[in-house]
Amino acid sequence: MDASALYLEACARGDARSGYYNRNVKVESGDGPVMVRIPATGSESMDLTMWPEHAVLDAIQPYVTAAPQLLHAQSDPAFQIHEFIAGTSVDEMSPAGTRLPLEVLEDIGTLFAQMLRVPNSALPEPPPEWPKDGDTNGFVALLLRLVRTIRRDVDDATKRLYQELGVPEDPCAFLEEKARAMPSRPFRLLHADIHRKNMIRELHGTVFLDWELALWGDPVYDLADHLHKMAYLRDERQQMISAWVRAAPAECREGWEDALTFYTAYERMKSAVVDTVRWSRLITSAPTPELRRAFACELADKFAAARQFWEPHHTVSSPAEIESATARWADRCGGRE
Repeated sequence: MDASALYLEACARGDARSGYYNRNVKVESGDGPVMVRIPATGSESMDLTMWPEHAVLDAIQPYVTAAPQLLHAQSDPAFQIHEFIAGTSVDEMSPAGTRLPLEVLEDIGTLFAQMLRVPNSALPEPPPEWPKDGDTNGFVALLLRLVRTIRRDVDDATKRLYQELGVPEDPCAFLEEKARAMPSRPFRLLHADIHRKNMIRELHGTVFLDWELALWGDPVYDLADHLHKMAYLRDERQQMISAWVRAAPAECREGWEDALTFYTAYERMKSAVVDTVRWSRLITSAPTPELRRAFACELADKFAAARQFWEPHHTVSSPAEIESATARWADRCGGRE
């Protein structure tokens, strides 16, 4: 396999499937199709990260059966080559709010069980500043610091947008007291991005993609992040919680119910903060009034989910108010967005 030639072909192609952090290009090699993953340029960091994706895939290969095979990785230029997974995205099969095939739910349960049993010794070394094993409070502090940084480190136009839409200067304040009361749980490998678009249903089962956000931390967070992103039907949500409880070792379940409530609130709040900018870009670039209103309604729903924690002094912006605020924001940005 000529990795450099595959990379150059991928760079020249205009048919990439672009995720937030990577461009993914299907390229034909001598042995069949492969997926070339190239870091996207200009993407703000909206998530915790700690390891290169290729290091995660190398580490989990003996333990996780439903991850793509890493074929090549290098840093200069930066790209990876993964096996190409032929199949259908779960998002295409079963969009958010629709029922998933039972087999997919079972495969997700199996993935959680396998990740919970990856030995810490098999994982890459964490960064020096990362919390020690079991320091749940330290892990939560990283999560809260991330959102506070996203909210704070923006230009004046975006600060004004946050103010007009009622996002508090410290959106995490309501979580502080509960964060300090979080009991210790041993750290485990977390995928931290298991959602419908990151799952491919193929002939032999479900393959789970995009391991660039994998973390070493509180295992309950992985469950909460997954439930937040999946938009399960009520009975499916309970089924997945039950599957995780069955799979998790006893020491990982210490205080898990309160932790799940905590992390669910965190995810709703984070989504409102992060998606203020993401959805504002969608709204202002939408080609039709109908599409602008649809995106504004989606952002209003995100605010409604978070504002229950920011009440009583914040009210939910209507879609019309959101459209007006994002239009003013685009004008202040001077066409930069």
